Amino acid sequence: MLAAGVHAEDLQEDAAAVPDEALEVSLKAYEGRWVGHFTVHSTATGYTESFPVEQQYWWQDGELHGVAVSQRDTGMSSARSKSVAKDGKFVSQVKQGDAVETYWGVLRDGGLVWFSTNLKRLSDYQMKEVIVEVDGERVLKTEGFDTYVYGDGMAHLVYRGELKFVAR
Repeated sequence: MLAAGVHAEDLQEDAAAVPDEALEVSLKAYEGRWVGHFTVHSTATGYTESFPVEQQYWWQDGELHGVAVSQRDTGMSSARSKSVAKDGKFVSQVKQGDAVETYWGVLRDGGLVWFSTNLKRLSDYQMKEVIVEVDGERVLKTEGFDTYVYGDGMAHLVYRGELKFVAR
């Protein structure tokens, strides 16, 4: 079982149930500028870091384009993304530096759950995003984890983000 409640065997069933047009509505909800903070925590070392993040999304040629910028202790970083609804699920390519990763997404438990298209990483990485209203403001909340090698074994890096919608 995956952490956010997505089972590998559920993916085909979910994909068949949701038409691409309905999925596009979910992607278009991201359009605009979002500003806030993320916190990263290592379960193995106890290390915690909070840092500012800004994300901008826009719809162009049937794709949701995104740019994310963060300022961490190690310096500033940025990433670009393109997401589409295809064959009943979301597909997103994220480029950070020279690295490009591809993710699948499904609607689950009131949010959008992303996981690597590398099926060997299904239990190593997962992220859930949900847009909610808090005190009259739209907020993009993110929770997720990644796995890394630490000492003699594996450890989890847990992250949480909360970004407020500031402009279209």
